[in-house]
Amino acid sequence: MQKFILFIFLIASPILLVAQSKKEKKNEKAKTEEIDKPNISIDLTPEDTLADVDLKVKKNTFYGEKTKRRWTVTDVQGRTQIEDFYTLKEAVEVNAYAPFVYVYDHDKRQIANAKTRNGLIENVLHGPYKRLINDKVVEEGMYFHGVKHERWLNLTRDQMLNSKEHYSKGWYRDSEITYYDPEKTKVKEVIPIQYGKKEGTYYYFYENGRVAVRGYYEFDKKIGIWTEYYNTTRVIAKREIQFAPDPYQKRFRTYIRKEWDRFANPLYESPRIK
Repeated sequence: MQKFILFIFLIASPILLVAQSKKEKKNEKAKTEEIDKPNISIDLTPEDTLADVDLKVKKNTFYGEKTKRRWTVTDVQGRTQIEDFYTLKEAVEVNAYAPFVYVYDHDKRQIANAKTRNGLIENVLHGPYKRLINDKVVEEGMYFHGVKHERWLNLTRDQMLNSKEHYSKGWYRDSEITYYDPEKTKVKEVIPIQYGKKEGTYYYFYENGRVAVRGYYEFDKKIGIWTEYYNTTRVIAKREIQFAPDPYQKRFRTYIRKEWDRFANPLYESPRIK
């Protein structure tokens, strides 16, 4: 029996030695690969390198300026009219060329055209505007420093769209505006353009900012009375020119209605005036 066990041991020993040798080589190779293998692990969590931004919308702040919300309530032909609007908290300079600069008149408790364009103006409309009649919106738009800006809608009492206009700081958005200076601070001429046609009030200014000519276009045609003014501190008309009342009267003959001297004394009146 002892001889048999010895015989088995002698046969198995080489096999065990070979297996042990292979295991040692495998472990050695694994250690080598573990040492030589580069670290390719990726941190999928992005590093935030930007400062946190306050995403909270500031209340009553429009175009970066703080405002105060206001209302007016009036009676219009037995119906309640409400105007919902905002005014700047600080006095500001306004567009000296704008024909209308809207402000809130505390004494009369109504929206009015600013009496002056010089210096700092208080209670200037700025931001959203809505006009409601019997709780139905009939007009809405935006103001920027007292002048109409962006899109303005006019609705009927049945909520049907009556008109839509686009403004850019007081002028129709597509208006052709020329200037006296390269810095574009002194307006020379404003040709109103809406939807590709001359439409609205035309202005020509003296270099000092006073109005030289004012008239009205409709469908690319001059209509109504166009007025020329003297370059004086007081607003004094120089001449009135009568164009057709509407753009459809093609046979209408334009004529001079009236003329004045620079002291507002009448010089001429057309016999065609009835």
